[in-house]
Amino acid sequence: MKKPGNLIGLTLLLLSALSWGPAYLFIKLAVADIPPLTIALLRVVSASLIFYCICVFQKQSLSKWNHLWKKMAVIGFLLIATPFTLISWGERYIPSSVAGLLVSLALIVTVILAHFYGKQERLTRNKMLGICAGIIGLCFIYLPTISHETIQNQIGILLVVLASCSIGSGTVYARTHLQKVPVTVALTMQLMISALILLPLSLLIDRPFSLPAPSAVSLLSVLALTVISTVLAYYFYYKNIQLSGATYASFALIIIPIFALMCGAIFLHEQLTWNIYLGSVFILAGIGAVNPVFNRK
Repeated sequence: MKKPGNLIGLTLLLLSALSWGPAYLFIKLAVADIPPLTIALLRVVSASLIFYCICVFQKQSLSKWNHLWKKMAVIGFLLIATPFTLISWGERYIPSSVAGLLVSLALIVTVILAHFYGKQERLTRNKMLGICAGIIGLCFIYLPTISHETIQNQIGILLVVLASCSIGSGTVYARTHLQKVPVTVALTMQLMISALILLPLSLLIDRPFSLPAPSAVSLLSVLALTVISTVLAYYFYYKNIQLSGATYASFALIIIPIFALMCGAIFLHEQLTWNIYLGSVFILAGIGAVNPVFNRK
């Protein structure tokens, strides 16, 4: 596995987390008027068009990679279609900040699978220390939230946890099978396949054509979700998978709760308490333990 420049890997890590963090706010605003499958469909269709235009501009041929369509379909299902739908569905029942916290569980799935299926991504002592510090920080943020908030529908939590498992599995699969595929090509093909998966499901289950027109806030939220939390976030995330490996790239998933909670506090008036600040310290320490900028071993 090639080692990226220290600052490149760290920059991509932070950019992917910063772009992905507001997604849960956008989903919470959109799901008030738009059903979950339709949100996911609008998101992947719009993002696929954007990435296709980028491929045309870069003169990247999709047909050159036709032999990878089956693998692209697996990744599109695991990393895009499934989590997009489950997270939107789950946020009908739970706060956006809780969804952002639960998605970080994908890191645990990624590390375990990368250990068994990634030949060059073994669980070293430094990785274990970094992951443990991140998980401790996540617990500081998450556990008091559970004790102070009543979440009546446990299905919402289960849906987001399942989405986390899907993201972790898709991350390792992508790292194993798409190392040499250009990022824009891979994302375009996966988003197109995800659109084909979600289109009939949306029409049959959500029946969006029979619903009243959504509000301007919901439509703008879907637009922001597409541009910021899909096009930008996934580009940075995939680029980091290729350069730094699945374990390091997925560490963005444990920084995301910080940004998700900040968005909730600013726009949804959720309070930031002492445990959030303490948890952030552990999370940043965990990043230092796995990042070559701070760790020379």
